[in-house]
Amino acid sequence: MSVEPIQPQAEPSLGLNALQEMRISRRKNRLLEMEWFDALYRVYLTAFLGGGFVLFVSGLIKDAKLDSLGVADFSARTPQILGVAFAAAFFLGLRTGANGGPIAVEDADVRHVLLAPISRSVVLRHPVIQKVRSLTFVGVLAGAAAGQLIARRLPGEPIHWVFYCAIIGGLIGALFVGTALIAHAINMPFWATTIFGGGVLIWQIWAALGTGVRHGPANAVAEIAIWPLGVDAVNLVGALVILVLLTVGVLLSGRLSIEALARRSNLVAQLKFAVTLQDIRTVVLLRRQLGQESMRSVPWWKIARVGRLGPVMRRGLHSYTRFPARRIIRMVILVAIAAIGLVYAYRGTAPAVVVSGLCLFILGLELVEPMSQEVDQPERNESFPVVRGQIMRMHLVMPALMLIPFAIIGGVVAGIMQRNSPGAPAVIAILSIPIVGASACGAVINTVKGMPDPLGQSAERLYMPPEVSGLTTVIRSAWPPTVSILACTPVLIVRSAEENGMNVIGAAIRGAVACSLAIVLIVGWVHQRDLIHKWWRDVMEGGRAAQADRSRSEGGLL
Repeated sequence: MSVEPIQPQAEPSLGLNALQEMRISRRKNRLLEMEWFDALYRVYLTAFLGGGFVLFVSGLIKDAKLDSLGVADFSARTPQILGVAFAAAFFLGLRTGANGGPIAVEDADVRHVLLAPISRSVVLRHPVIQKVRSLTFVGVLAGAAAGQLIARRLPGEPIHWVFYCAIIGGLIGALFVGTALIAHAINMPFWATTIFGGGVLIWQIWAALGTGVRHGPANAVAEIAIWPLGVDAVNLVGALVILVLLTVGVLLSGRLSIEALARRSNLVAQLKFAVTLQDIRTVVLLRRQLGQESMRSVPWWKIARVGRLGPVMRRGLHSYTRFPARRIIRMVILVAIAAIGLVYAYRGTAPAVVVSGLCLFILGLELVEPMSQEVDQPERNESFPVVRGQIMRMHLVMPALMLIPFAIIGGVVAGIMQRNSPGAPAVIAILSIPIVGASACGAVINTVKGMPDPLGQSAERLYMPPEVSGLTTVIRSAWPPTVSILACTPVLIVRSAEENGMNVIGAAIRGAVACSLAIVLIVGWVHQRDLIHKWWRDVMEGGRAAQADRSRSEGGLL
């Protein structure tokens, strides 16, 4: 009987050591290829713009200190409002996990490392911890910025507000990652995430609206934000639950799906490239692909042929009838959050207009989808015997009509929150549609500026100095959301009129007129954009020709 020779067994730590050495080598190569001056410049620019903006806003807004009744109302209402952020993180975490998130590893790791005979949990634990670290850090920064703003109106040391609000931000980030990892690891069905997470979110929003339900599921942990007014150790239970969920999610990282990670890694790589180019349209499309969101194959309702409805408007209406349900729900949530922010801005928290403006900007990006599709395929409108500006202007008709029901929803939410104020219904009725419409103009600007320039002015920026080109890029990227934020400022005008004993209805009418004028200007700019660019180009070329003539004449005199 022959005896087979014993094959030597590989050491279990051999693959892990090779993986560790590979990651160390990759990190060294990246550090060697990094331009430290450019990296430090980006860090400096980010810190300067972000920190400078927060300090500028906090110094610009002269909100008065709250009295004892205001502080009592703040301490009673803040846990309910902050609980919405926790509930939203829980809901989004579940849906992200069901879609294959929250991490995205590199394609080489998916194809080679995860298929190697190494423990998958060991391989994935590193990117999971990186994701936890990055999101909690972002949450800490956002919470600290919010604490620095609200400390101006509340008693106590500002550093205490900054510290506890930073903890709240970190816990929100940890809750998102933990729930996403668990939902992905247990392969939670998408319908279950919608029912379970949506139920928690609706419960918390209902409590935040003050409609009789006072205690939401996230009130306890959100009370950590008001610890400068009094510490309650019971709130640590909620924080402990979040940390337990995060720990369980990290331990279950070995159960993540390779197929989902492969799909997500490809999309995230494209998303990062689009963010680098500041291409918001591509970012929106890739985000929809990450969420596996597609248009309905069967419309919600069939549109009968209408003789007076042109092809452009009919095409836009067809697009809206194929919106998926999740997108419609997301748009309703965005307008509800914007309405809540405007109400709190009216009550004295002026920085809330920034949140409202950004939510309405995102809502506008969803509503101008037909126009965005037109911009994505410019070769079609160039073949028509119609001026491009006229086609773009016609694309604004259906979004303007679709804004009306969302403005009504926002007005209803604001009316529920201000139901005890006798003059609130009139102000809400006057400002709802103008504010939502003017805020959507930011999305229109962002979409239209992405159209190809037939005059080649976009190529001229390639020859500008880096400082000028970089500043131009920042302004072009920041201007559209800034327009949406400025459109929410009529609420501050109404608040100022009430504080000074002036007519509130008159202030609301003035704000509505200002928003309406902004809408008219944006519509005119969309229609005449190409002509404006042509006029500006002719002016610049005339100036260059005159300067060249002066140079030649001066050279001849010499």
